[in-house]
Amino acid sequence: MTKSKSLLIGVDVGGTNTDSVLINPLELESQDSGVLAFHKSATTLDVSDGIQKAIANLFEQRPDISKQEVASVTIGTTHFINAVVEQDRAKLERVAVIRLAGPFSQFALPFSDFPAGLAHILNGYHALLDGGHRVDGTELRPLDVKGLQNHAEKIKELGINAIVVNGQFSPMYRDHELRAAEIIRSIIPSADVIMSHTVSTIGFIEREDASILNAAVISFAKKIIASFKGAVKSLGLSCPVMLTQNDGTVLSTEEAIRTPVKTFSSGATNSMRGAALLCSKEKAIQGKSVIVVDVGGTTTDVGLLLPTGFPRQSSAYSLLGGVRTNFSMPQVESIGLGGGSRVRVSENEISVGPDSVGSNIIKDGLVFEGSITTATDVTVAIGQDDVSIRDKSLYEVGNPDLVRGKFDEKTKAMFTAELKAMMERVIDRMKTSPEPLPVLLVGGGSFIAPDHLDGASVVLRPPYFGVVNAIGAAIGKISATVQTIKHIQPGEDKDIVLEQLKAQALEEAVAKGALRDTVVTVDLLVNPIPYVPNTIEFLVKVIGDVDYEHVQLTSAESANDGEIETGGHVVKDSSFSNDKITHVEVEFDAKTYVPHINSEKEWILSEVDAEFLRIGTYILGCGGGGTPYHHWLALRHIIRSGQEVKIIEPSAISKYTPEGDEGCVLAVGYAGSPTVAYEQLAGVEMFDAYKMLARFTGREPFATLSYEIGGGNGLTGLKIAAELGVPCIDGDLMGRAYPTIWQMIPMAYSDKTVFTPGCLSDGNGNTIIMPEAANDVLLEKVFRASLAEIGAHCGAVTYINNEDIAERSILNSCSLSWKIGRAVHIARQESKVEALPEIIIDAVGGCESGKCIFKGKIVRVEKKLFKGHVYGEIDIENDDRSETLTIPFKNENIYCEKALDGVKEIVASVPDLISVNDKDTGEALGTQDYRYGLLVFVLVIAPSNRWTDTKRAIENGGPKGFGYEFDYKPSGKYTMPTSVIEEYYK
Repeated sequence: MTKSKSLLIGVDVGGTNTDSVLINPLELESQDSGVLAFHKSATTLDVSDGIQKAIANLFEQRPDISKQEVASVTIGTTHFINAVVEQDRAKLERVAVIRLAGPFSQFALPFSDFPAGLAHILNGYHALLDGGHRVDGTELRPLDVKGLQNHAEKIKELGINAIVVNGQFSPMYRDHELRAAEIIRSIIPSADVIMSHTVSTIGFIEREDASILNAAVISFAKKIIASFKGAVKSLGLSCPVMLTQNDGTVLSTEEAIRTPVKTFSSGATNSMRGAALLCSKEKAIQGKSVIVVDVGGTTTDVGLLLPTGFPRQSSAYSLLGGVRTNFSMPQVESIGLGGGSRVRVSENEISVGPDSVGSNIIKDGLVFEGSITTATDVTVAIGQDDVSIRDKSLYEVGNPDLVRGKFDEKTKAMFTAELKAMMERVIDRMKTSPEPLPVLLVGGGSFIAPDHLDGASVVLRPPYFGVVNAIGAAIGKISATVQTIKHIQPGEDKDIVLEQLKAQALEEAVAKGALRDTVVTVDLLVNPIPYVPNTIEFLVKVIGDVDYEHVQLTSAESANDGEIETGGHVVKDSSFSNDKITHVEVEFDAKTYVPHINSEKEWILSEVDAEFLRIGTYILGCGGGGTPYHHWLALRHIIRSGQEVKIIEPSAISKYTPEGDEGCVLAVGYAGSPTVAYEQLAGVEMFDAYKMLARFTGREPFATLSYEIGGGNGLTGLKIAAELGVPCIDGDLMGRAYPTIWQMIPMAYSDKTVFTPGCLSDGNGNTIIMPEAANDVLLEKVFRASLAEIGAHCGAVTYINNEDIAERSILNSCSLSWKIGRAVHIARQESKVEALPEIIIDAVGGCESGKCIFKGKIVRVEKKLFKGHVYGEIDIENDDRSETLTIPFKNENIYCEKALDGVKEIVASVPDLISVNDKDTGEALGTQDYRYGLLVFVLVIAPSNRWTDTKRAIENGGPKGFGYEFDYKPSGKYTMPTSVIEEYYK
């Protein structure tokens, strides 16, 4: 009689240990949680040999179990991410990148944000071709078939087989990538062609980066995954082999070979899901979010498990091996606390970590006859000395007698208090509400954790806590995600569209191997696209249990014994051991760095200056202006290419102006949708708008200026200045970011329309000029209406004169951005992160000009779309929950209202600059970045007196400019920033 296939094997192949577990999923409710056998051993260089031994040991423990009863083997591995982190040439391939983005993206080329060593290994070739789409689905430009064929021939000559095709808006509109891949394969049949839409979603650079990593490891993945399959087959197991992916679900080996990058960070998810399974019988966690605390030898990783059984995901971007991607990753907070953490004791103080003896604990720890006091030693001593602890088994590590009675009561009390405080702080970061949540303790070092934690409704340490990663791998599910941007026709119901997408996601999950009846929706997103009428971004994610019979059949059909390998031993050739790198990242001392000011008193920007400006402009953005990241990449590319980027003092503009001329300064910036901006990188739109303006007026600019210093727009004046070969003025027209064109200083000091003639261009052959308008409010309405028709992301320019610069602009705002960015770097460099608010305030003029008005955690976020702008508000709660700060925003932060004991008070408002910053990095958060749980501090900076000197200026830039009736009350005194040029000119 044939036994039914009902058992599951999970294997976690880590850098140090390989864990394996045999589970009966039908007995999860039993006392042993269905765990029939488990094993932990050291990871071997020979991958297949290590897995064979790990699985074979399970059957040695349970000789009564037949291998024919195993339904699947699911493996979690760090091999692929380690290859990237270690920059291992032996495991990584050179990659060619073909972009289909028409006239866009040439200022942020492929590999431009990769670590230098990794880029040196991977960057094999790139080409920018016509193709791609707009946000509404229309072709950006027809696919350049001839160019594609020519580049494919060049790639073939170079012997490159890993090729990425990245088309603009391809996650929504795939046809250009599909056609391009077909053409490339016809020329290079052996090529691994990675279409970016199969890897990730909206976010052009981030999706491309993920696709490059995928292409780089795909050859290595084939070998390793074949070794996995070979190991399983050699043991006589006739079941499918699957791999765990980043979101806690599983991939078939065929899919994992196509997209190995999706398995890079599955360990944290496996740990959380395994812990949840082991505690599933506990009523305290059923139907609730659960904090999972994974304590290792060096670090403690904390994640949040949602009621769906899957972890809460991180924000929009994640770093994989130092590369920025837009994968959905488990949000994990880590601190330097583990079983091997060093403990240092003085008379009235104690420190635990962050340094650790790590794996050397078996020779350095006191319980192992070593001489270094670790967290393990003190914990074992507490467990042995405390007579109230009857079960000593948890504390039987090494030789407990070596630490029994070693530490006095004061030391043990300080240790327990410090350990408790460290864990409570990191747990608090992960909570989704102020209410207490269950806490699960897992990992080999989790015995050091206290049994009671503030903010925890219950603290549980599940059985088999040392092999939860393998358990999590064994119980993985199938997932499918559908994302699209659709234009909703008049009378069409978006809910019907949503149901259609749910049905599509269901069918995709079933096709992958999910049981139809178990598929549920776990994530929904319905976001209107700003400035694009009736256009909505949809995302649907579903998960379901694995249909092992279906997967078994699919696996059998696709099996190719010729691909099965044993002996997955690969050599290591890390770039860290080789000094031949063509470009290295700039290393600098932020405190001693001196910018280059030439003899003409022109500030010549370096990469360091650009980095300082990136940070500073976002802080001055007050939540708006868009992320400077892509603009910073473009600016860095310009600098690296050898072009000069020059900044001059506002007073120096006359030097560049012909005698008798009133002056001609090009004021520039972007208008449009942030969603489009993430996908459609800068091209020639600003240059095209300028050319139209120059042609219409018959004038060429003598200098440029960003019309808002806040956010990404703060870098646009610098970029076009380099292109035109003219300097950029150290100033802007807002001193921050505002949501509308008419909220500029010149409009507050003139009765005439200022932004005329004004030009708007999409950089793809469509340029609009508005020679005149009744007022700037009406001009903006016309521009905003045009955005939907020409791409929803355009460059907008106008000319201003020297008098506008002298009398109606914000002076030295580039210098201020630079000083803020430098201050943030100095704080990090000197490990003064806690003092970031004060250090930034010093940079803006001291305590009279700025102050930190609040520190705490974001506990509420609400957003809605109205007339192209994102409206909403956030609540921030202080540490002891006695005060709350509410900040409403319209793209930018509008005011701050503090609530204490039921009494509310407005403590700051526009035109004051209100900046919400990440507590740990000091970097600004845009309003699109706000999410629950972020720890932040809030700065208020006094605005330029140009915003406060007249009633009209206050009305335009103050509360009334946003529709509020309360009066503006200054929070400080403006300090004119010292010019960097003046300060450093010799």
